[in-house]
Amino acid sequence: MDTLDYRVEDGVGWVRFTRGQIHNPLDVPLRSDLMEVLAQVRDDAQVRVLVLTGGAGAFCAGGNLQALREHVDAGPAYWQQRIQAGLRLSDDLLNLGRPVIAAIDGPAIGAGFALALCADLLVGTPRARFCMAHLRLGLVPDLGALYLLPRVVGLQRARELTYSTREVDAQEALRLGLLMEVCESDALEARVRAIAQSMARAAPAAVALAKSMLNASLDGDRRSAFALEAASQAAAFAAEEPRAQIEAALARQRPAFAGFPRVREGGGA
Repeated sequence: MDTLDYRVEDGVGWVRFTRGQIHNPLDVPLRSDLMEVLAQVRDDAQVRVLVLTGGAGAFCAGGNLQALREHVDAGPAYWQQRIQAGLRLSDDLLNLGRPVIAAIDGPAIGAGFALALCADLLVGTPRARFCMAHLRLGLVPDLGALYLLPRVVGLQRARELTYSTREVDAQEALRLGLLMEVCESDALEARVRAIAQSMARAAPAAVALAKSMLNASLDGDRRSAFALEAASQAAAFAAEEPRAQIEAALARQRPAFAGFPRVREGGGA
């Protein structure tokens, strides 16, 4: 792959964007490579957690302006198709069935900000910064950003960040809840590795079901959420893992969990 490096280490899949010198633009090549990696992850039961990182001093600084200029007059049909392709990437990340961690050591701008919002957890360094920059180009945020951002920072703050297109530094991002925590650049990978390893020990089927339920938690009413919880817990108990976990816990042992199920959007296994 030309835009990223993908490796699996101790149950954690590491996606490292490799074009840091141009700030890892989220163009068609990167999107295609990410979709290919996600397909591999879905079929690999050994991958329990996925990490996205842009390397030292970088994450993803949005779209490739040169490529955008080449197609600016392509017409509505072209752009609708292209945006739908980007939304499929967002959907695939949100519905992956594994925790996704974004390790951010530089700018997450425009589409790069939206990509980071598709992760379950964001861990950054003092060099991390965020900007919903689309309106500077006369465009609207894409990759699901206007669905995801209000769910993290609230509607009023999402409006302000979108309309002002201002940059948010790491400390403000921490206060707003965009970043879960901030650590120094030289400690970022070790810290993310420790978080990922703690999650990799959890029961895979239960993780997949819980992620699906959390994704749906802000979209429905309480009655629907409770119904989804009952259906998901029934699905969890139908798997082998609770039996193995209970037996192992009683025996003071650690179980060897089976692979991830494919979980459809909405919580069904």
